[in-house]
Amino acid sequence: MPDDAALLAVQQSLRRCFDAIEQQHKEWSRATLQCAPLVSSLSNLAEQLQSCQKVAFSKTPLCAFPDLQDRLRYKLEAAVDLTLQKLNENMCILQGARDSVSHQVGSVLNVYEVNMEKLSLEASLERTSHSPSIADMLEWLQDTEKYYRNQYLQRKLLLHVQDNGLSDIKDLSNSWERLNDKGTTKQQLVEDMLLNVAFFREATN
Repeated sequence: MPDDAALLAVQQSLRRCFDAIEQQHKEWSRATLQCAPLVSSLSNLAEQLQSCQKVAFSKTPLCAFPDLQDRLRYKLEAAVDLTLQKLNENMCILQGARDSVSHQVGSVLNVYEVNMEKLSLEASLERTSHSPSIADMLEWLQDTEKYYRNQYLQRKLLLHVQDNGLSDIKDLSNSWERLNDKGTTKQQLVEDMLLNVAFFREATN
């Protein structure tokens, strides 16, 4: 395969990867947006459940309803389980986006490794007015894959709350928001990458 053919194979693989990442980024953004009110609801439910367990209903005017506390606790626990179920459904979407990005980036790296010997160093480092260098794009893709992998893992760990105390669940919303804040800069890097390769994707389409 001549050098031009090797370069074209790498460029086309890169374009397909960027196309896939753009789609997965939209899916990821929608899912994380849907998670935010669910996480807030879960924290509120945990706070209500904690209060329900602390209050002695027998010493309040509600003592006339002896099974009220148990019924309220059951209702709150059911609401917690339902909210966790909805969150886990969104986590499945995040997992799918993470896996797709990881697969696409791995495919690009494989195509590059297969053709690496047929590409000159200059070809890998050359930048043009409509295209970043192959080296730049490969580095951005690896950073992007790492971003989705780390974000998914941290969110998944936060949602392992079934065996935790109510205090941990109650604080989940704050922890989730901190993770959102931490991920904002990295997410901007993904969006900047897609902007930087816009002309490249059109040229190799």
